[in-house]
Formats: sequence, structure tokens, C-alpha cells
Amino acid sequence: MNGRTDDRENTNAAARKLRVAFGVMAQHWPLPEVEIGPMAPGFMPVPSLLADDRFLAAMLARQQAGTPGLDAKGAAAYFISEYAGVLGIAAASPYLSHCLVPAFVPENCALAFELPAEGRPKVRLRLLDPRCVTDRGGNSRRSSSCRPVDREGLRSELREGLEAHMEPLIHRLHGRTGLPWQAMWRLVSDSVAARFLEAGRQFGCEESAQAEALAILKGPGSPLANRQLHFFEIVVRDEASPRRIIARRSFRARGGCCRFYTAPGGSYCSTCVLVSPHERRRRIEAQMRYRLGLPPLVDTAPTGAAHPKDLS
Repeated sequence: MNGRTDDRENTNAAARKLRVAFGVMAQHWPLPEVEIGPMAPGFMPVPSLLADDRFLAAMLARQQAGTPGLDAKGAAAYFISEYAGVLGIAAASPYLSHCLVPAFVPENCALAFELPAEGRPKVRLRLLDPRCVTDRGGNSRRSSSCRPVDREGLRSELREGLEAHMEPLIHRLHGRTGLPWQAMWRLVSDSVAARFLEAGRQFGCEESAQAEALAILKGPGSPLANRQLHFFEIVVRDEASPRRIIARRSFRARGGCCRFYTAPGGSYCSTCVLVSPHERRRRIEAQMRYRLGLPPLVDTAPTGAAHPKDLS
């Protein structure tokens, strides 16, 4: 009986820790709504959901409705980026705010989707078991549901959880649309890195968020790893007094391509891997100056219409 009581107490303690961390997340990001507990009405286990052809067809059609003329590969690229972004903030926020990594393996996750005719979808993520890892010390025992690990163990746990969760979806989308799996893994990394940057900015730990994201996503041998993904900073200076800095902001340089340029009227995103570093910096600084109400630089040519992802 004592063993069972201890296990139940450990499970409850882990659930409390995760609820606190996800409560902080909910203050800043409305999606996904995260719940912890056994399967509930309205949810579908992630393995079953990702194996459902009707679900995938609906998700791809939704992407094409938003960007008329987008082909199947483009729809897959959009969807994998969007899905990874939802999972990414559920990973980045508790990692940075509370040093917690939940179990994101598909078998431990269930999802509920509401797709309104207009507006953003409502996404609910349910963790069926609150087991997690943390690199913060305490009285946790080896059998605890919140297992203590070192920092590298924390990174590995999150990397492996993301890989396990995304692999079935990437496999299905590759078979359905022909979009190369390598391209999708790059898009997953891009989305997760962007969410780490966003969360780090929100929590006041932007530099460490960037360092952690790269340490997680560039693990040797990981399908998430790619050379092009990195972070960089744009500094806007007063042209009349170059020493005076008006604004500075960090950005994520993409390792993958969302294929927006293949749609009718599409173009390259400013942070796209297909844009040269010099052109990327030029475009982003021009957009920053425009948003700040500053005149364009003398040598800055028109950059064309900005894609919604340009300043992500």
C-alpha cells in the first residue's frame, strides 16, 4: 500500500508542477490549452488522430483555403510549421519558466480541435500522464513522476520527445504529398526555435533561450539538426548619429522553406533559407524602420509585400 500511495503522491506532485508551468504559459499564449489527466470526451489520442486521413485532408484543405493556389507540398509545409509551432510553445514555455519537460511522446498526448469557419482554430492538448523531467534539485526520488536530470538530460528529453511526436506526422505527410521528410524536419526546427525566441523574449531570458534552443535542436544525429538554423540580431541606428541605437531585435534565421513563393503571388519570406544573409538583413531592417515610422535607408530598394512570417 505504501508503494502505491507514494506513486500516487509522486504523480499528483508532478501534475501540480506542470499545471503551474502551463498556467504561466496560458497568461501569454492562448493556444494550445493544456490539460493533464486521463482521456476525456472530445479528445482523440495523437497516434489515432495522425492516422486519420479525414483529419489530414481537412488540415491541408484549410491551409490551401488560406492561400489560394497553394499546392499539396505547400499545404504540408504550412501545416507542419503550424503544428510544430503549437507543440513548440507547449515545450518552450515550461522549459524556460520552470525547467520542466513533459512527456511529449504521441502515446502520452491527446488533442481536441475546433475549426471555426473564420478565425483561429481552438487547440487543446491533453497530457495523459504527468511524468516529466527537471534539472532543478529537490527531494524527488528516482521513482518520482518528476525525474531529476542534469541540463544535458533535460535537453535530450525534450529533443527526443519532439522527434517522437513529430515523426508519425512527417511520415504521413510525406506519403500523402511527396514533400521530402528532410524539408519537414527543417520546418519543425524553425517553428520550435521561433517559439523559444518568443518565450525567451516574454520571460526576459532571450539569450539563454536562444542558446537552449540551438543546443536542443542541433543535437548530433538528430533529424532536427541543420546547419542553416541560427539566430541573429538587427540593430537600427540613427543615420544622423550612428552611435545612437534606436532599436535592436533578435530573429531566427530559417533552415527550411515554407514554399510560400510557389503560390500565386507568393514570394520569399525575409528570413527564408533561400534569401541571402545580406538581403535578409536589408529586408528586415527596412521593415523595422517602416514599423518605427523611420525613413528608409538611402540604399534600400522597395522590398515588396511582407509575408506574415517575415518578422518571426
